[in-house]
Amino acid sequence: MAYDLHVVRTEDWADAASAPITKPEVEALIATDPELAWSATDFVDMADASGTVTRYWMITWQGQSCFWWYRDQIQCSDPPSDAHISKLIQIAQALHAQVIGDDGEIYPLVPLAAPGTSPPPPPSGATPTRWPLWKQLLVAFLLGCVLLGLKLLIFGG
Repeated sequence: MAYDLHVVRTEDWADAASAPITKPEVEALIATDPELAWSATDFVDMADASGTVTRYWMITWQGQSCFWWYRDQIQCSDPPSDAHISKLIQIAQALHAQVIGDDGEIYPLVPLAAPGTSPPPPPSGATPTRWPLWKQLLVAFLLGCVLLGLKLLIFGG
């Protein structure tokens, strides 16, 4: 089963149309990054709701077709390697976006360290990754328990 990573500007990759990454932005990125190019041979034909088919050309990285721009985001499929993830993070930084997996996990905007090197420090002003819902509910429950305990301690039971 395919698993995609998405470069988007929204909290959920499915909402990418609300803050799209446009084709001119991708063309500008490709023009400034010598490792990226539009593929001359690889593409994906996608039909929209009206049945109109649009051809989306793949983006090559170091000569290999591995990314593609689709309507409002850049995608990478089948599962991406650490090198692909690192490049996606660089792309996201250049586009003021973020990398999100199909299941909603957010990849930190810090490039992966090369083997044998230490990772770079986090960028200043980095936004924290949002906790999963189960952690949020657990914290809310524990906070409620503490408040109830304080109430009983102060006002009696």
